Amino acid sequence: MDKSESLKINKRSLLTAVIIIAVLIVASYCLTLFVPPGEYDVAVAPDGSESIVPDSYKQIGETGNYPAYNIVLSLFKSFAPGGEINLTMIVIMLFILIIGGSFTLLDKAGVLRAVIAKIAARMMHRKYLLVVVVSFVFMFLGSFAGILEEIIPLIPLVIGLSYMLGWDSLMGLGMSLLSTSFGFAAAIYNPFTILLAQQVAGIPPYAGTWLRVVFFVVIYIVLIIFLLRYAKKLDANPMSSKVYAEDTARRAKYQLTPEQILEAAKFKKAPIVYVGIMLALMLVFLVAAPFVGAADYSMIVIALIFLLAAFIGAKLASYKGIVKTFFKGVSDIAPGILLIPMAMAVSTIIQDSSIMDTLLYYSSSAISNVSPFVNIIIIYAAVLVLEFFVAQASAKAFLILPLIVPLAALFGISGQTTVLAYTLGDGFLNVLYPTNAMLLIALGLTTVSYTKWFRFTIGVQLIIVVLSIGLLMLATGIGY
Repeated sequence: MDKSESLKINKRSLLTAVIIIAVLIVASYCLTLFVPPGEYDVAVAPDGSESIVPDSYKQIGETGNYPAYNIVLSLFKSFAPGGEINLTMIVIMLFILIIGGSFTLLDKAGVLRAVIAKIAARMMHRKYLLVVVVSFVFMFLGSFAGILEEIIPLIPLVIGLSYMLGWDSLMGLGMSLLSTSFGFAAAIYNPFTILLAQQVAGIPPYAGTWLRVVFFVVIYIVLIIFLLRYAKKLDANPMSSKVYAEDTARRAKYQLTPEQILEAAKFKKAPIVYVGIMLALMLVFLVAAPFVGAADYSMIVIALIFLLAAFIGAKLASYKGIVKTFFKGVSDIAPGILLIPMAMAVSTIIQDSSIMDTLLYYSSSAISNVSPFVNIIIIYAAVLVLEFFVAQASAKAFLILPLIVPLAALFGISGQTTVLAYTLGDGFLNVLYPTNAMLLIALGLTTVSYTKWFRFTIGVQLIIVVLSIGLLMLATGIGY
Protein backbone atom coordinates (compact mmCIF):
# COMPACT_ATOMS: atom_id res chain seq x y z
CA MET A 1 0.00 0.00 0.00
CA ASP A 2 1.27 3.48 -0.89
CA LYS A 3 1.37 5.35 2.34
CA SER A 4 2.87 8.51 0.86
CA GLU A 5 0.88 11.68 0.96
CA SER A 6 1.09 15.26 -0.16
CA LEU A 7 2.00 18.02 2.25
CA LYS A 8 -1.60 19.01 2.93
CA ILE A 9 -2.71 21.82 5.17
CA ASN A 10 -4.58 20.26 8.06
CA LYS A 11 -8.20 21.42 7.69
CA ARG A 12 -8.89 21.58 11.40
CA SER A 13 -5.72 23.55 12.08
CA LEU A 14 -6.51 25.85 9.18
CA LEU A 15 -10.04 26.53 10.43
CA THR A 16 -8.78 27.22 13.96
CA ALA A 17 -6.17 29.63 12.63
CA VAL A 18 -8.68 31.44 10.40
CA ILE A 19 -11.06 31.95 13.33
CA ILE A 20 -8.29 33.22 15.63
CA ILE A 21 -6.95 35.67 13.03
CA ALA A 22 -10.45 36.88 12.12
CA VAL A 23 -11.06 37.71 15.78
CA LEU A 24 -7.73 39.55 15.94
CA ILE A 25 -8.53 41.54 12.78
CA VAL A 26 -11.80 42.72 14.31
CA ALA A 27 -10.01 43.45 17.61
CA SER A 28 -7.44 45.54 15.74
CA TYR A 29 -10.22 47.56 14.16
CA CYS A 30 -11.84 48.05 17.58
CA LEU A 31 -8.52 49.46 18.79
CA THR A 32 -8.87 52.26 16.23
CA LEU A 33 -12.09 53.31 17.96
CA PHE A 34 -10.17 54.20 21.13
CA VAL A 35 -6.66 55.16 19.99
CA PRO A 36 -6.33 58.44 18.05
CA PRO A 37 -4.29 58.53 14.83
CA GLY A 38 -0.91 60.24 15.05
CA GLU A 39 2.49 60.37 13.44
CA TYR A 40 6.16 61.08 14.00
CA ASP A 41 8.34 62.91 11.51
CA VAL A 42 10.60 60.57 9.56
CA ALA A 43 14.32 61.10 8.93
CA VAL A 44 15.94 59.57 5.85
CA ALA A 45 19.57 58.46 6.24
CA PRO A 46 22.14 58.71 3.40
CA ASP A 47 21.71 54.98 2.75
CA GLY A 48 17.97 55.47 2.21
CA SER A 49 16.85 53.90 5.49
CA GLU A 50 14.13 55.67 7.44
CA SER A 51 13.74 56.23 11.18
CA ILE A 52 11.36 58.29 13.29
CA VAL A 53 12.42 61.59 14.83
CA PRO A 54 12.07 61.67 18.67
CA ASP A 55 9.87 64.43 20.14
CA SER A 56 8.11 64.97 16.80
CA TYR A 57 4.85 63.11 17.57
CA LYS A 58 1.58 64.88 16.75
CA GLN A 59 -2.03 63.76 16.67
CA ILE A 60 -3.46 63.97 13.15
CA GLY A 61 -7.12 63.09 13.64
CA GLU A 62 -9.88 61.91 15.92
CA THR A 63 -10.76 58.41 17.04
CA GLY A 64 -13.56 56.55 15.27
CA ASN A 65 -12.86 57.93 11.79
CA TYR A 66 -11.41 54.72 10.38
CA PRO A 67 -14.17 53.07 8.26
CA ALA A 68 -15.33 49.60 9.29
CA TYR A 69 -15.13 48.28 5.72
CA ASN A 70 -11.35 48.26 6.16
CA ILE A 71 -11.82 45.04 8.15
CA VAL A 72 -12.32 43.35 4.76
CA LEU A 73 -10.15 45.68 2.68
CA SER A 74 -7.17 45.06 4.97
CA LEU A 75 -6.83 41.56 3.45
CA PHE A 76 -6.21 43.14 0.05
CA LYS A 77 -4.25 46.14 1.34
CA SER A 78 -1.77 43.69 2.86
CA PHE A 79 -0.49 43.03 -0.68
CA ALA A 80 0.40 46.71 -1.10
CA PRO A 81 0.55 48.50 2.28
CA GLY A 82 1.10 52.22 1.78
CA GLY A 83 0.71 51.78 -1.97
CA GLU A 84 3.94 49.76 -2.38
CA ILE A 85 3.83 46.11 -3.41
CA ASN A 86 4.65 43.84 -0.46
CA LEU A 87 7.23 41.73 -2.27
CA THR A 88 8.27 39.96 0.93
CA MET A 89 4.77 38.57 1.47
CA ILE A 90 4.44 37.49 -2.16
CA VAL A 91 7.83 35.76 -2.04
CA ILE A 92 6.81 33.92 1.14
CA MET A 93 3.58 32.75 -0.50
CA LEU A 94 5.42 31.45 -3.58
CA PHE A 95 8.04 29.90 -1.30
CA ILE A 96 5.36 27.91 0.56
CA LEU A 97 3.78 26.70 -2.69
CA ILE A 98 7.13 25.50 -4.08
CA ILE A 99 8.01 23.77 -0.82
CA GLY A 100 4.60 22.05 -0.76
CA GLY A 101 5.01 20.73 -4.29
CA SER A 102 8.62 19.68 -3.76
CA PHE A 103 7.90 17.91 -0.47
CA THR A 104 5.02 15.99 -2.04
CA LEU A 105 7.21 14.90 -4.94
CA LEU A 106 10.00 13.67 -2.63
CA ASP A 107 7.41 11.93 -0.47
CA LYS A 108 5.58 10.18 -3.29
CA ALA A 109 8.88 9.07 -4.82
CA GLY A 110 9.81 7.47 -1.48
CA VAL A 111 13.01 9.49 -1.22
CA LEU A 112 12.05 11.53 1.84
CA ARG A 113 11.05 8.46 3.85
CA ALA A 114 14.33 6.78 2.87
CA VAL A 115 16.42 9.81 3.90
CA ILE A 116 14.65 9.93 7.28
CA ALA A 117 15.08 6.17 7.71
CA LYS A 118 18.79 6.51 6.95
CA ILE A 119 19.17 9.07 9.76
CA ALA A 120 16.98 7.03 12.13
CA ALA A 121 18.95 3.84 11.42
CA ARG A 122 22.17 5.54 12.49
CA MET A 123 20.65 7.19 15.56
CA MET A 124 18.01 4.74 16.83
CA HIS A 125 20.18 3.81 19.83
CA ARG A 126 21.25 7.43 20.46
CA LYS A 127 17.89 9.16 20.27
CA TYR A 128 18.50 11.66 23.02
CA LEU A 129 21.86 12.66 21.54
CA LEU A 130 20.00 13.35 18.30
CA VAL A 131 17.68 15.75 20.15
CA VAL A 132 20.69 17.57 21.58
CA VAL A 133 22.41 17.87 18.18
CA VAL A 134 19.38 18.72 16.01
CA SER A 135 18.11 21.33 18.46
CA PHE A 136 21.55 22.94 18.59
CA VAL A 137 21.76 23.11 14.79
CA PHE A 138 18.41 24.89 14.55
CA MET A 139 19.23 27.22 17.46
CA PHE A 140 22.55 28.00 15.79
CA LEU A 141 20.81 28.86 12.51
CA GLY A 142 18.46 31.24 14.30
CA SER A 143 21.13 32.83 16.47
CA PHE A 144 23.98 33.28 14.00
CA ALA A 145 22.18 33.59 10.66
CA GLY A 146 18.80 35.05 11.66
CA ILE A 147 16.94 32.16 10.03
CA LEU A 148 13.24 31.68 10.77
CA GLU A 149 10.84 31.32 7.80
CA GLU A 150 13.58 29.57 5.81
CA ILE A 151 13.49 26.45 7.99
CA ILE A 152 9.95 25.54 6.88
CA PRO A 153 11.26 22.97 4.31
CA LEU A 154 13.09 21.14 7.11
CA ILE A 155 10.13 20.96 9.51
CA PRO A 156 8.36 18.00 7.78
CA LEU A 157 11.68 16.11 7.69
CA VAL A 158 12.28 16.59 11.43
CA ILE A 159 8.67 15.66 12.24
CA GLY A 160 9.01 12.49 10.14
CA LEU A 161 12.19 11.67 12.05
CA SER A 162 10.37 12.27 15.32
CA TYR A 163 7.65 9.79 14.30
CA MET A 164 10.22 7.21 13.25
CA LEU A 165 11.95 7.43 16.64
CA GLY A 166 8.64 6.86 18.46
CA TRP A 167 7.72 10.47 19.31
CA ASP A 168 5.10 12.87 17.96
CA SER A 169 4.66 15.99 15.80
CA LEU A 170 5.04 18.29 18.81
CA MET A 171 8.47 16.84 19.48
CA GLY A 172 9.41 17.42 15.84
CA LEU A 173 8.21 21.01 16.02
CA GLY A 174 10.13 21.48 19.26
CA MET A 175 13.41 20.33 17.71
CA SER A 176 12.94 22.53 14.63
CA LEU A 177 10.51 25.45 14.94
CA LEU A 178 10.88 26.12 18.68
CA SER A 179 14.65 25.70 18.60
CA THR A 180 15.05 28.11 15.69
CA SER A 181 12.85 30.71 17.36
CA PHE A 182 14.76 30.46 20.64
CA GLY A 183 18.04 30.85 18.76
CA PHE A 184 16.67 33.85 16.84
CA ALA A 185 15.83 35.57 20.15
CA ALA A 186 18.92 34.45 22.10
CA ALA A 187 20.89 36.00 19.29
CA ILE A 188 24.68 36.10 19.26
CA TYR A 189 25.26 37.34 15.69
CA ASN A 190 21.71 37.59 14.30
CA PRO A 191 22.06 40.17 11.48
CA PHE A 192 18.33 41.03 11.52
CA THR A 193 18.19 41.88 15.21
CA ILE A 194 21.60 42.36 16.85
CA LEU A 195 23.54 43.86 13.94
CA LEU A 196 20.69 46.02 12.65
CA ALA A 197 19.62 47.18 16.11
CA GLN A 198 23.20 48.07 17.07
CA GLN A 199 23.56 49.98 13.82
CA VAL A 200 20.37 51.97 14.47
CA ALA A 201 21.44 52.61 18.08
CA GLY A 202 24.93 53.74 17.04
CA ILE A 203 26.75 50.83 18.75
CA PRO A 204 29.81 49.08 17.22
CA PRO A 205 28.77 45.90 15.36
CA TYR A 206 28.56 42.78 17.53
CA ALA A 207 29.76 44.57 20.67
CA GLY A 208 28.81 42.94 23.99
CA THR A 209 28.99 39.40 22.60
CA TRP A 210 30.08 37.77 25.88
CA LEU A 211 26.75 38.26 27.67
CA ARG A 212 24.76 37.07 24.66
CA VAL A 213 26.87 33.89 24.50
CA VAL A 214 26.16 33.18 28.17
CA PHE A 215 22.42 33.70 27.64
CA PHE A 216 22.43 31.50 24.51
CA VAL A 217 23.91 28.65 26.56
CA VAL A 218 21.32 29.16 29.33
CA ILE A 219 18.42 29.11 26.86
CA TYR A 220 19.83 26.07 25.09
CA ILE A 221 20.01 24.17 28.38
CA VAL A 222 16.41 25.12 29.23
CA LEU A 223 15.26 24.00 25.76
CA ILE A 224 17.08 20.66 25.96
CA ILE A 225 15.67 19.91 29.42
CA PHE A 226 12.17 20.75 28.13
CA LEU A 227 12.48 18.56 25.02
CA LEU A 228 14.20 15.60 26.70
CA ARG A 229 11.59 15.52 29.47
CA TYR A 230 8.84 15.37 26.86
CA ALA A 231 10.69 12.74 24.79
CA LYS A 232 11.18 10.50 27.83
CA LYS A 233 7.53 10.97 28.75
CA LEU A 234 6.54 9.71 25.28
CA ASP A 235 8.98 6.81 25.50
CA ALA A 236 7.41 5.75 28.79
CA ASN A 237 3.85 6.12 27.49
CA PRO A 238 3.24 7.03 23.82
CA MET A 239 -0.42 7.73 24.58
CA SER A 240 0.63 10.62 26.81
CA SER A 241 1.24 12.60 23.62
CA LYS A 242 -0.87 15.76 23.49
CA VAL A 243 -1.65 14.97 19.83
CA TYR A 244 -1.83 11.17 20.01
CA ALA A 245 -5.19 10.87 18.24
CA GLU A 246 -4.40 13.55 15.66
CA ASP A 247 -1.06 11.92 14.76
CA THR A 248 -2.52 8.43 14.13
CA ALA A 249 -2.43 8.44 10.31
CA ARG A 250 0.94 10.11 9.86
CA ARG A 251 2.48 8.16 12.73
CA ALA A 252 1.49 4.90 11.01
CA LYS A 253 3.46 5.99 7.94
CA TYR A 254 6.72 6.74 9.74
CA GLN A 255 6.70 4.82 13.04
CA LEU A 256 8.51 1.62 12.08
CA THR A 257 10.18 -1.19 13.98
CA PRO A 258 14.01 -1.14 14.05
CA GLU A 259 14.01 -3.88 11.39
CA GLN A 260 11.63 -1.87 9.17
CA ILE A 261 13.77 1.26 9.57
CA LEU A 262 16.86 -0.63 8.41
CA GLU A 263 14.89 -2.05 5.47
CA ALA A 264 13.49 1.38 4.50
CA ALA A 265 17.02 2.78 4.54
CA LYS A 266 17.96 0.28 1.78
CA PHE A 267 16.50 2.57 -0.86
CA LYS A 268 18.32 3.38 -4.08
CA LYS A 269 21.59 4.99 -3.07
CA ALA A 270 21.74 7.69 -5.75
CA PRO A 271 18.60 9.68 -4.75
CA ILE A 272 19.42 9.47 -1.02
CA VAL A 273 22.96 10.74 -1.56
CA TYR A 274 21.79 13.46 -3.94
CA VAL A 275 19.03 14.76 -1.65
CA GLY A 276 21.40 14.56 1.32
CA ILE A 277 23.91 16.72 -0.54
CA MET A 278 21.21 19.24 -1.45
CA LEU A 279 20.02 19.44 2.17
CA ALA A 280 23.62 19.98 3.29
CA LEU A 281 24.00 22.69 0.65
CA MET A 282 20.84 24.33 1.97
CA LEU A 283 22.24 24.39 5.51
CA VAL A 284 25.56 25.82 4.32
CA PHE A 285 23.76 28.58 2.43
CA LEU A 286 21.54 29.40 5.41
CA VAL A 287 24.62 29.93 7.58
CA ALA A 288 26.61 31.84 4.97
CA ALA A 289 23.90 34.02 3.41
CA PRO A 290 23.85 36.86 6.00
CA PHE A 291 27.64 37.16 5.90
CA VAL A 292 27.97 37.30 2.10
CA GLY A 293 25.13 39.76 1.52
CA ALA A 294 22.69 37.15 0.20
CA ALA A 295 20.17 37.19 3.08
CA ASP A 296 17.55 39.05 1.03
CA TYR A 297 17.55 36.22 -1.50
CA SER A 298 17.60 33.30 0.95
CA MET A 299 14.03 32.12 0.40
CA ILE A 300 14.46 32.25 -3.39
CA VAL A 301 17.68 30.24 -3.27
CA ILE A 302 16.30 27.71 -0.77
CA ALA A 303 13.17 27.22 -2.88
CA LEU A 304 15.37 26.60 -5.93
CA ILE A 305 17.57 24.13 -4.03
CA PHE A 306 14.54 22.24 -2.73
CA LEU A 307 12.95 22.26 -6.20
CA LEU A 308 16.08 20.76 -7.77
CA ALA A 309 16.34 18.24 -4.93
CA ALA A 310 12.76 17.11 -5.55
CA PHE A 311 12.78 16.90 -9.35
CA ILE A 312 16.22 15.32 -9.79
CA GLY A 313 15.81 13.14 -6.68
CA ALA A 314 12.50 11.78 -7.99
CA LYS A 315 14.09 11.18 -11.41
CA LEU A 316 16.98 9.25 -9.83
CA ALA A 317 14.39 7.18 -7.95
CA SER A 318 12.75 6.33 -11.32
CA TYR A 319 9.48 7.94 -10.24
CA LYS A 320 6.86 8.58 -12.94
CA GLY A 321 4.47 11.53 -13.11
CA ILE A 322 6.88 14.07 -11.62
CA VAL A 323 5.21 17.25 -12.89
CA LYS A 324 1.69 16.06 -12.08
CA THR A 325 2.70 15.12 -8.52
CA PHE A 326 4.45 18.44 -7.99
CA PHE A 327 1.39 20.47 -8.93
CA LYS A 328 -0.82 18.17 -6.83
CA GLY A 329 1.33 19.15 -3.87
CA VAL A 330 1.06 22.84 -4.79
CA SER A 331 -2.76 22.63 -4.92
CA ASP A 332 -2.96 20.78 -1.60
CA ILE A 333 -0.94 23.37 0.28
CA ALA A 334 -2.46 26.39 -1.49
CA PRO A 335 -5.29 26.99 1.05
CA GLY A 336 -2.68 27.59 3.74
CA ILE A 337 -1.16 30.63 2.05
CA LEU A 338 -4.42 32.51 2.71
CA LEU A 339 -3.23 32.72 6.32
CA ILE A 340 -0.39 35.01 5.28
CA PRO A 341 -2.45 38.04 4.09
CA MET A 342 -4.86 37.40 6.95
CA ALA A 343 -2.06 37.58 9.53
CA MET A 344 -0.65 40.65 7.80
CA ALA A 345 -4.09 42.31 7.92
CA VAL A 346 -3.71 42.92 11.66
CA SER A 347 -0.55 44.94 11.06
CA THR A 348 -2.11 46.61 8.02
CA ILE A 349 -5.06 47.95 10.05
CA ILE A 350 -2.80 49.27 12.82
CA GLN A 351 -0.54 51.08 10.36
CA ASP A 352 -3.19 52.11 7.81
CA SER A 353 -5.27 53.74 10.57
CA SER A 354 -2.16 55.68 11.70
CA ILE A 355 -2.39 54.46 15.29
CA MET A 356 0.98 52.66 15.26
CA ASP A 357 2.89 55.87 16.00
CA THR A 358 0.39 56.65 18.75
CA LEU A 359 1.05 53.26 20.34
CA LEU A 360 4.78 54.01 20.11
CA TYR A 361 4.19 57.41 21.72
CA TYR A 362 2.23 55.89 24.61
CA SER A 363 4.93 53.22 25.07
CA SER A 364 7.77 55.73 25.17
CA SER A 365 5.81 58.03 27.47
CA ALA A 366 5.70 55.22 30.04
CA ILE A 367 9.48 55.57 30.45
CA SER A 368 9.99 58.11 33.19
CA ASN A 369 12.32 59.29 35.96
CA VAL A 370 12.06 56.09 38.00
CA SER A 371 14.49 53.25 38.60
CA PRO A 372 16.41 52.11 35.47
CA PHE A 373 15.39 48.58 36.44
CA VAL A 374 11.72 49.52 36.07
CA ASN A 375 12.33 51.38 32.80
CA ILE A 376 14.15 48.49 31.14
CA ILE A 377 11.20 46.19 31.91
CA ILE A 378 8.83 48.81 30.44
CA ILE A 379 10.92 48.85 27.25
CA TYR A 380 10.93 45.03 27.12
CA ALA A 381 7.15 44.89 27.66
CA ALA A 382 6.57 47.56 24.99
CA VAL A 383 8.51 45.52 22.43
CA LEU A 384 6.53 42.39 23.38
CA VAL A 385 3.28 44.28 22.70
CA LEU A 386 4.47 45.83 19.43
CA GLU A 387 5.75 42.42 18.29
CA PHE A 388 2.13 41.29 18.22
CA PHE A 389 1.33 43.88 15.54
CA VAL A 390 4.63 44.11 13.62
CA ALA A 391 6.42 40.77 13.36
CA GLN A 392 9.27 41.88 11.07
CA ALA A 393 12.39 42.50 13.16
CA SER A 394 14.01 45.09 10.88
CA ALA A 395 10.82 47.14 10.61
CA LYS A 396 10.48 47.30 14.40
CA ALA A 397 14.13 48.28 14.81
CA PHE A 398 13.70 51.39 12.66
CA LEU A 399 10.40 52.19 14.36
CA ILE A 400 11.35 51.72 17.99
CA LEU A 401 15.06 52.18 18.61
CA PRO A 402 15.56 55.78 17.39
CA LEU A 403 12.83 56.77 19.86
CA ILE A 404 13.72 54.58 22.83
CA VAL A 405 17.56 54.55 22.85
CA PRO A 406 18.08 58.29 23.59
CA LEU A 407 15.13 58.31 25.99
CA ALA A 408 16.48 55.31 27.92
CA ALA A 409 19.93 56.91 28.06
CA LEU A 410 18.44 59.92 29.89
CA PHE A 411 17.45 57.56 32.71
CA GLY A 412 20.72 55.64 33.01
CA ILE A 413 20.16 52.73 30.60
CA SER A 414 22.92 52.03 28.08
CA GLY A 415 22.21 51.65 24.37
CA GLN A 416 23.55 48.10 24.52
CA THR A 417 21.04 47.13 27.23
CA THR A 418 18.21 48.77 25.27
CA VAL A 419 19.20 46.75 22.18
CA LEU A 420 19.20 43.62 24.34
CA ALA A 421 15.65 44.40 25.57
CA TYR A 422 14.56 44.92 21.96
CA THR A 423 16.12 41.64 20.81
CA LEU A 424 14.58 39.57 23.61
CA GLY A 425 11.17 41.16 23.16
CA ASP A 426 11.26 40.70 19.41
CA GLY A 427 12.22 37.05 19.22
CA PHE A 428 10.91 34.61 21.78
CA LEU A 429 7.18 35.09 21.25
CA ASN A 430 7.52 34.80 17.47
CA VAL A 431 6.21 31.26 17.73
CA LEU A 432 3.48 32.03 20.24
CA TYR A 433 1.65 35.00 18.71
CA PRO A 434 -1.04 33.92 16.21
CA THR A 435 -0.31 37.03 14.12
CA ASN A 436 2.87 35.30 12.92
CA ALA A 437 1.94 33.79 9.56
CA MET A 438 5.04 31.59 9.56
CA LEU A 439 3.88 29.91 12.78
CA LEU A 440 0.41 29.24 11.39
CA ILE A 441 1.79 27.82 8.14
CA ALA A 442 4.21 25.57 10.06
CA LEU A 443 1.40 24.28 12.28
CA GLY A 444 -0.86 23.84 9.26
CA LEU A 445 1.69 21.41 7.81
CA THR A 446 1.22 19.21 10.87
CA THR A 447 -1.67 17.80 12.86
CA VAL A 448 -1.10 20.36 15.64
CA SER A 449 -3.72 23.05 16.22
CA TYR A 450 -2.70 26.48 17.48
CA THR A 451 -4.40 25.86 20.83
CA LYS A 452 -2.44 22.63 21.41
CA TRP A 453 0.79 24.31 20.39
CA PHE A 454 0.04 27.14 22.81
CA ARG A 455 -0.53 24.70 25.68
CA PHE A 456 2.61 22.75 24.76
CA THR A 457 4.93 25.77 24.73
CA ILE A 458 3.40 28.31 27.13
CA GLY A 459 5.19 26.89 30.18
CA VAL A 460 8.68 27.07 28.71
CA GLN A 461 7.87 30.46 27.16
CA LEU A 462 6.99 31.86 30.59
CA ILE A 463 10.26 30.49 31.97
CA ILE A 464 12.09 32.27 29.14
CA VAL A 465 10.28 35.54 29.92
CA VAL A 466 11.41 35.29 33.56
CA LEU A 467 15.00 34.53 32.46
CA SER A 468 14.89 37.46 30.01
CA ILE A 469 13.81 39.82 32.78
CA GLY A 470 16.61 38.48 34.97
CA LEU A 471 19.14 39.06 32.18
CA LEU A 472 17.92 42.65 31.69
CA MET A 473 18.19 43.27 35.44
CA LEU A 474 21.77 41.97 35.34
CA ALA A 475 22.64 44.04 32.25
CA THR A 476 21.21 47.18 33.82
CA GLY A 477 23.00 46.54 37.11
CA ILE A 478 26.46 46.05 35.55
CA GLY A 479 26.07 48.88 33.02
CA TYR A 480 26.25 46.48 30.06
